[in-house]
Amino acid sequence: MVDTAQSSRTPRAWDRRTFLKAGGLAVGGISLAPLLAACGGGGAGGSTLTLRLPFLADMQVPDPDIMYEGEGAQVMEFAYEGLVRYRPGSAEIIGGLAKSWTVSPDQMTYTFTLHPGVKFHDGTAADAQAWVQSFARRGKINQGPAYMVAGVVHTAAPDPTTFVVTLAEPNNAFLHYLACPWQPFAVSPTAVAANSVGDDLAQEWLKTHDAGSGPYTISEFVPGSHYSLTAFPDYWGGKPAFDAIRIDITPSIATQKLQLDSGAFDMVTKGFPVPDVLQYQKNPDFSVVNAVGGVGEAIWLNPTSGVFADLELRRAMLTALDRKAIVDTAWGGLATVQESMWPEGSLPPEMAPLPTKVDTAPLAAMAASLSGKTIDLAWAADGGAPRQQMAELVQSQLAALGLDVTVRTIPVAEMFDLANQPAENRPDMMVTFLGGDTLHLDTTFRILLRSGAKPLNFYQYSNPELDGLMDDAVRQPTVAQMNAVYQQCSQIVMDDALWIPLCLPPNSTIARSHISGIESNSFYPQVLWPPALKRA
Repeated sequence: MVDTAQSSRTPRAWDRRTFLKAGGLAVGGISLAPLLAACGGGGAGGSTLTLRLPFLADMQVPDPDIMYEGEGAQVMEFAYEGLVRYRPGSAEIIGGLAKSWTVSPDQMTYTFTLHPGVKFHDGTAADAQAWVQSFARRGKINQGPAYMVAGVVHTAAPDPTTFVVTLAEPNNAFLHYLACPWQPFAVSPTAVAANSVGDDLAQEWLKTHDAGSGPYTISEFVPGSHYSLTAFPDYWGGKPAFDAIRIDITPSIATQKLQLDSGAFDMVTKGFPVPDVLQYQKNPDFSVVNAVGGVGEAIWLNPTSGVFADLELRRAMLTALDRKAIVDTAWGGLATVQESMWPEGSLPPEMAPLPTKVDTAPLAAMAASLSGKTIDLAWAADGGAPRQQMAELVQSQLAALGLDVTVRTIPVAEMFDLANQPAENRPDMMVTFLGGDTLHLDTTFRILLRSGAKPLNFYQYSNPELDGLMDDAVRQPTVAQMNAVYQQCSQIVMDDALWIPLCLPPNSTIARSHISGIESNSFYPQVLWPPALKRA
């Protein structure tokens, strides 16, 4: 057996499955006075032991085997725990409820040694048998995150602190599945049994409760209004820093800023425009943590319909845009243009380089002979002001080359339905995210480009050769062999000119000065590690 207690057998890689992001710069909001009353009016000094923060939108139900979106991942981190997690700032896999683990040489058997004495919120033991039943529940629920256990053929609990997982075939991405924000969580079998109605596995009950072992337990869940969590007194990791957590649904960024400034909120974990972030960095009453994760910003080109069904026109687009000018302008120096297709650490940059020289001549020559020069460019609403500005800068650069580009916002729900729409109803270009579920390239390819994949293969691209290569990559026994396959995958994407990567955007968490210990998730940095949070 190969000991991997404090490291991963896979490289520092990234990607992410269904990035069902909720949120964005929606208009509207709630008045300040009711929220101040609800929060107890802590004020700028943080006079209560309640941590107060907003969400832009409601999360999906807080069932850990159903919840599969961006908004709400923080609630899962408060209430539940997984076997492993990413070390902040890296793709290194470290222990969670598992203090060590081994992987068999064939990468098919994973043996986890669990921390003893861990309790669920109902007081029962979060032991190996509970993990057997937690894996089984995720498979039976069979919703979005179920793919993470789909390759498991057997689990066993030879003793209370030993959990064994056997896969049907090698998968060098498996530990990354177990480390991502939508990972399999420990779920109390006792709570599930006690609150099941028929064979629903407590799905109805878990719409407003939790069955986890995390530092906080859900005490109130009011969709459209707020979520309240209370510190779990028997948490195995020690007393949580706060007695309670209060999350208010606040769709307006302007309202969030007002309430952060007044002291009604202690922190905001995402969404502020770049000029506001720069101002908070100068304010001694606040701290700003800028962290880059595993999901980038990119321009998607429609290869199945419209003007960009022409491969040569797509290829001309790869060099026609001044990507650096777009990123520098939209992000005010907080982000840098990507020089490689993937984030640093996912694949050696030289294995997937992007063109660095701007050459407008090929596109200008082709544009002159196009019968139709109108191009539909959409930007996904959840990206906020910087994404909108990037789209408008693309529009400006292409207009100078003779193309008539119309820019529009595409709501997140509409974007996630594109794969179900006729090809001609999809935008010619789209500025949106680029990434999978984990810091491993498997999920990026598998959910964004696999033939027939929905909903994130937005343009329903299909390439049987790429399908075969992505399957081959996760079976490779060494990092070098895996990277060689992913280099082939990357070359196909480049040759087919499907994406124009722009940057890895920073996520800015802004907190009042009495909050410290902010450790951003290295894949999805709007999510913070609860045990690290401190209060002055």
